[in-house]
Amino acid sequence: MAPKVLLVEDDASFRKAVSDVLTLEGFEVLQAPSGKAGILAAQKDAPDLVVLDLIMPGMKGLEVCQVLKQDAATARIPIIILTGNDKDGQDIACLDMGADDYLTKPVKSERLLAYCRSLLRRNAGEAREAPPAKAEVGALSLDYARKLVVLAGKEHPHLTPKEFELLYFLAGRTPNPTDRATIYREVWGVEPPSEGALKTVEVHVRRIRLKLGWKSDQWLVSVSGRGYALIPPKR
Repeated sequence: MAPKVLLVEDDASFRKAVSDVLTLEGFEVLQAPSGKAGILAAQKDAPDLVVLDLIMPGMKGLEVCQVLKQDAATARIPIIILTGNDKDGQDIACLDMGADDYLTKPVKSERLLAYCRSLLRRNAGEAREAPPAKAEVGALSLDYARKLVVLAGKEHPHLTPKEFELLYFLAGRTPNPTDRATIYREVWGVEPPSEGALKTVEVHVRRIRLKLGWKSDQWLVSVSGRGYALIPPKR
């Protein structure tokens, strides 16, 4: 069965061009001309992947992404955001909202197809082998289904989906350090395309520390030359 891709894009000519590229590569393409229509289509048709425009009249791409990631029925559908606005920090905002990747227009067909295939492979792997319901490291408990962090009995529900995924990934490797490229590859599901992508990992680490009240030498530790490790403090 052909993978089903939902394309949410208000520009009809661009939507057709991307749809033609995906169709020629064997994808079944569903189209939605607005954010609200995209949400309804995702809930009704359960696509394998969403390709979502960032800037649209009415409901913006980030809002659509947030709605889909907060709905249990659509939360696991990977999302690629496309935009012509390459504003500094925009990629991090998209990833923070739960998008799985971010590409700037004009995007080469080969690059878009590579990202689509990579995310579909990753999602298929996750479907075959669901992660454990919980991970526990010392006083830290991570509830995967609820994307909830509990530290010393206190709930911390404010991590973004990507922040939680990063922390959960490191919990599975504790106390071993993991380099930035491996973290990006495993958490974002694609090879890091640039040094900027690796800096995205650093930004996410800083935000996790800030939200959980950790200093740089507590819990989420920087290991010189080797990356990051999740290590519970000694009592």
